[in-house]
Amino acid sequence: MVLQGWRPVLAVLRGVNEMKKLLTLSAAAIIAHSANAELQALDDVEMSSQSGAGLGFALQDFVFSTDDASLAVTGIEDGTGNEVGIKWDQFYIMGEGSQNGAVKKPVDIGSYLHPWVVRSVRGSSDWDGDPADFYTGDAPAIGDDVAALQILTDVYTSAAQNTRQYVMDCIFASAGDCGQRAAIRRSGADIGSRFTLDFADGTNHVWNIDMRGVYLDGSGFTLWSRPDDSGQSELLGQLNLSLLAEEFQIDTCGDACTGTGSLLQIDQVYLGLNLGFGDMQPLKFSATSDGNFVLELSKPDPSSRGVDPSDRDAMLAFFNEYYANAPKSDIYIGEITVGNRTAGETVINGFRAQYLKATSIDL
Repeated sequence: MVLQGWRPVLAVLRGVNEMKKLLTLSAAAIIAHSANAELQALDDVEMSSQSGAGLGFALQDFVFSTDDASLAVTGIEDGTGNEVGIKWDQFYIMGEGSQNGAVKKPVDIGSYLHPWVVRSVRGSSDWDGDPADFYTGDAPAIGDDVAALQILTDVYTSAAQNTRQYVMDCIFASAGDCGQRAAIRRSGADIGSRFTLDFADGTNHVWNIDMRGVYLDGSGFTLWSRPDDSGQSELLGQLNLSLLAEEFQIDTCGDACTGTGSLLQIDQVYLGLNLGFGDMQPLKFSATSDGNFVLELSKPDPSSRGVDPSDRDAMLAFFNEYYANAPKSDIYIGEITVGNRTAGETVINGFRAQYLKATSIDL
């Protein structure tokens, strides 16, 4: 496993946006057997002045590769009862231009001015207050009677660096300055994995999954808790994902491939997914009695606003409010190439997920 030339930068946030103190951990190189690092600590007076509102962090000149390390999964059987061995042979995160992890190029994940953030915030919505304030603040559509944990990626306001705005203006549309924006955009990350499936007859099947030019800025994950119908505490969440990959490819035979017939390549993929909308439509996390996990995107819930389902006018007002404020999702899949065949782009723009339920099962 290789972690090379990385330099984490952590900032303690005071209030919501201010980065009060900086901690820098520097490592010239961490390669297999060697590590050199220095930690600059805060003294008691400095630590006591921090509010604990959140933590901002960034990874500069970051390179990660498992190299020859592998992870094996056992106990999975095929349809005839024979065991199928699964090995996770490779995982890498590097800078754009790594040639599928072969060239160890560094990447910056966040920065001092644009850090990733972990913080605790109070819900922003006072349901008894001004309706104009229901969907503003750090945790919109979540009642101000609970606290929430948020994990946020880097945020940019520049039209060139803000990935969602760039996608909307230059992929979904054709703004006049897209060429200039593309020329000054920061480089993305290269991310990839390799899996090997070993079958009972001695054959194996390899999956190589590689993404080039990956951007995650503007994404966030929020968690909070409320009592469920039985009075037990229930974990709720909201996912706002903004992921762009300039190129996505899957090779289904790995080193054994002699041609391009098994290579699927997509020129640009964008997932702008919004799952959950505060108390009105949260993601719910639970477990079944036999130990399986359940992820459920509930239907919009009028009771979260104290609406009587039998009141037709109140129900109409609730759903009008929901559709006016709940964020929409967008998906873009560029030209798909499989071997020598190509297919055109696919665009799904402005949709909302009304209900979703996923449950794990025993294999």
